[in-house]
Amino acid sequence: MTEIVNSNLAGLTTDEDFIEERLTKQRLLTEAFHRGTAGQSLSDSLYHAGASVSLGLKSGAVGILEQPARYASKHGTVGFMQGVGKALVGAIVKPVVGIGDAAVLVMKHGLEATSDQNGLVCLPKRLRRALPRISADLRHALRLVAYDERAAKAQKIVTGGESVDDIYVGHVNIPSCLVIASDQCFWSIDRKKRKPWCLSWSEISHFALLKDGGMRITYFSQSGIKSFVMSVSSPGEFHDLYQLLAMQIGKMGNSLSSNNFADLESMMMFNGSLENISEQNLLGIKKKQTPHIFGSCNRIHFSLFQSAGDEMDVIECCYAEVRELGSEHNKYFYKLDESMWKLVNSWGSLYTGLSSKRCVVAGIINGSGENIQIKNAKLVEGGSPCFLFPTKEYDQHHGILHPGGSIILFGWGSVPSMNQSGKVFISLETSALVCDFSDRKSKAMRALALPGFRVGFLEKSYDESGWWAKYNIIVRKRIDSVA
Repeated sequence: MTEIVNSNLAGLTTDEDFIEERLTKQRLLTEAFHRGTAGQSLSDSLYHAGASVSLGLKSGAVGILEQPARYASKHGTVGFMQGVGKALVGAIVKPVVGIGDAAVLVMKHGLEATSDQNGLVCLPKRLRRALPRISADLRHALRLVAYDERAAKAQKIVTGGESVDDIYVGHVNIPSCLVIASDQCFWSIDRKKRKPWCLSWSEISHFALLKDGGMRITYFSQSGIKSFVMSVSSPGEFHDLYQLLAMQIGKMGNSLSSNNFADLESMMMFNGSLENISEQNLLGIKKKQTPHIFGSCNRIHFSLFQSAGDEMDVIECCYAEVRELGSEHNKYFYKLDESMWKLVNSWGSLYTGLSSKRCVVAGIINGSGENIQIKNAKLVEGGSPCFLFPTKEYDQHHGILHPGGSIILFGWGSVPSMNQSGKVFISLETSALVCDFSDRKSKAMRALALPGFRVGFLEKSYDESGWWAKYNIIVRKRIDSVA
């Protein structure tokens, strides 16, 4: 009964970190007692009881300092008040939960010590850790796989000791690290540092095979596309690593399904060109571009639009700047990226603190050699119209983006409150692609190429606090991308 009351009280705190840490500790402690790896003397029980009380007191104190600021950064004024309320509730309830957990541990020790029978510990129900193995011969049957200690350890990492709702898929041992694939993430554990590092599959742009037998994995970061190389020591390791990545290719940022590639090889050829897009022969781009990675401007403090006094001044200044850009300049790509970041940076300076508003900026570059009709651009969710900032190669009257031209979309949300979340969601429909842009990482965010075209994300950048998102997409002709 006391355990049930403690669980209900822990739920009242609505602090997911505290709830998760408490459950993980209880689960690990229960398993340790069950397997006989933890002592069961009175001093051991008192030690663990003291740790439970300490956890409650510490989490309550930390919550008072962190929760108001955390909720304010996400939901503004209303969020700050919510954070204060939850912090006060947590400061009272969390120590009570800790004392309750300590009492349960001590009472259990007393019952086991006075009982003539050996106590049986009931382990909590396990989350499913791995996908079922389907038999190739019997489609409706499952194949049992022999226990693998390394796979068991990999499962424990993926599920966070069974506290994370994820599913283990497989792993590969290569010379530098242990590679693990789960349903949601790609994991790499360095053999020397022993520190897990992971990316969600949507954060990975693509992977490519290297001539020396290694694998290059390219991913999106807050400062543009980056990549790392994984070396293998045998053809078997290479095959296993390739299979592990290929299984999840549909979830990657530049995936097979977005462009309807006929095969994996053609997809790899197209995606490989995204890493050095400035060096590619893009149809319609009048001058060879200096090397540039979209997103690399994101941490540079450019001079803001100095004359901007309100939001419309920012819009007008940005429009005038972008309208002067053209692909005849060798720093065309750099200037586009710079203007987009200045827009985000100016917006963040204009709306700060409790008046903060989320924003989304997305750029489309026409490298297809054909005219692209801009059919519809709208803000599905937010607090503004969808503003368009075109370059020279855009026909405003007919809505035509000529070869080499670019267009930037921008929109913002309302100030977060109890009545509205302040989210931003932009939808774009053209004759070459259909795409949606969100202010956060989301499965609803997509870019789908229409027949005859290829599309690739050059950038997917997100603010750590969730206040802005920045995207860049290149559109190319289908025959050009596979040539």
